[in-house]
Amino acid sequence: MCSSAQFGVRPVPIFMTGLKVRSLTLRGQQGDVRISTSARATMRAERQGWNMNRLAMLLTMGSLLSVGAVSVFAQTAADAGTPEAQPTVNAPTVAPLPVFSLEECVAAARSTSPNLKLTTISQDTARAALIQARAENGLALGESGQYTHQGSFGGTGASLTTGTSSAGGTGGSSVNGENFQGDLSLTRPGTSLGLTAHHGIEEGASNDKVSSFGLTGAQTVFDGYPGGRAAGIVQEAESAYKIAEVSSAAAMKNVIYLVRQAYYTLLGDQDTVVLRQATVGQAAENLAQYQGLFTARRATRLDVLQVQVALSQSQLDVRTAQNTAVVDRQRLSLAIGWPLDKQYNVADSPLPDLPSLGPEAALKQALANRPEVMTLAQNIIAAGIALSLQKSQSLPQISLIGSVTFGYDWTAQTDQGAFAAGVSIALPPLIDGGLQNALLTQAADLLTTDNIQQAELSKSITIDVGNALFGVADAKDRRDLAVLNLQQAQGQYDLEKAKLEAGSGTTLDVLTAFSALATARVGLAQAKSSYLLAILNLDSVMGV
Repeated sequence: MCSSAQFGVRPVPIFMTGLKVRSLTLRGQQGDVRISTSARATMRAERQGWNMNRLAMLLTMGSLLSVGAVSVFAQTAADAGTPEAQPTVNAPTVAPLPVFSLEECVAAARSTSPNLKLTTISQDTARAALIQARAENGLALGESGQYTHQGSFGGTGASLTTGTSSAGGTGGSSVNGENFQGDLSLTRPGTSLGLTAHHGIEEGASNDKVSSFGLTGAQTVFDGYPGGRAAGIVQEAESAYKIAEVSSAAAMKNVIYLVRQAYYTLLGDQDTVVLRQATVGQAAENLAQYQGLFTARRATRLDVLQVQVALSQSQLDVRTAQNTAVVDRQRLSLAIGWPLDKQYNVADSPLPDLPSLGPEAALKQALANRPEVMTLAQNIIAAGIALSLQKSQSLPQISLIGSVTFGYDWTAQTDQGAFAAGVSIALPPLIDGGLQNALLTQAADLLTTDNIQQAELSKSITIDVGNALFGVADAKDRRDLAVLNLQQAQGQYDLEKAKLEAGSGTTLDVLTAFSALATARVGLAQAKSSYLLAILNLDSVMGV
């Protein structure tokens, strides 16, 4: 029986994450070796004839295989037999990445964000629709001119023309000969005014000349909608344009929100990468220290292996943190409208103070500023207009009509005038297959739906505001706790190192404290990011 001292190995505990090992049997051509652990972490070889190097190598390989170590750990363990320091390779010099502030990112998003460009197009479309509605339902001035030469041929009867050389002809009548006519009209839905002027020169020896003028007008005085259906159609278009304006403002807020969210997330990733890299540096220093202790026979190969495993784990953590930063940088570029392969860093952002708004004040501000509230309010207005317009289709349309004509015969020097006045009543269809009732029901249901959604939205915003206020306060407290946790972890790590140097501690205790310290550092960075995101969420909930 040979003791661990004969192999030059100091009794240490075997460090295996998530697995408690009581014993390990290694089989070889010269016999079996059984390695056991106890409360004092002693090791013994149950068969002689094994030299120190072979035992240490098998111990290293067996420990890694027993926990299913990945290839990177296996390579690290293969190097444990020669724990000399590895040569340092100087990396090529890399130019520092440009750094952008939050304000610069927001300004860039305002000019390059694809979402804002789409919103601008939608707003332009709504503006064009409003202009079109106003033009179609506003006053329109039209004019026209006409020249004709009228004559007769063949036959023995009297002239069949409607023209006459007397002033008794009405405006617009023609004579055999030269005819000149001009028309001027002023119209809008429900209103029309027309002016016609005609001058005719009759052919023949008399060369009679006749002029006539006519003025006609019509005005709808009732069509079932206050101010006329044309005004209602314009009001619908105005409401649609206001909704587009609200949507544009909401899109701007949403783009800024997404940029800030991605910015704060990337900022937290950058801090995490720096901390993980610092952990790798500290783990590398620990490895160099234990390699020196091993050379001085003050540490075992298992001590070195444990430190190597910790270093490899730290390197994997760096790789994961770097990949997370790459993905979140691409998300920020997407929100801004930059190329996804653009390389840059973001500047640090100061922590804002805890908001002093109470629940009632925050809720009042949210109900006044939230785009959803303003959009729904405009939807209700538009639905009300649509319902009133639909109701007007079931009512009669009453219009006043009138005309005045005057003619003058320049040859006979006679004149004649006439006028007409009346009322026009257009009734709705007596039978339409239920179409009007169906359209009326549809418009009424739309208005009812909008009113219900408005009430539900108010309740939802009340919940969101309360939860967002709690989230900010909770994130602030957790960040303060993370500061204390880091101080405690740093103190515990310093204590375990001192105990190990004094001979009363173990490598496992130092590595455990080192892992807790690294976790606490990352936890503080994440707590800062969480606080910034909580403030951002509160701003979004309040419609800021």
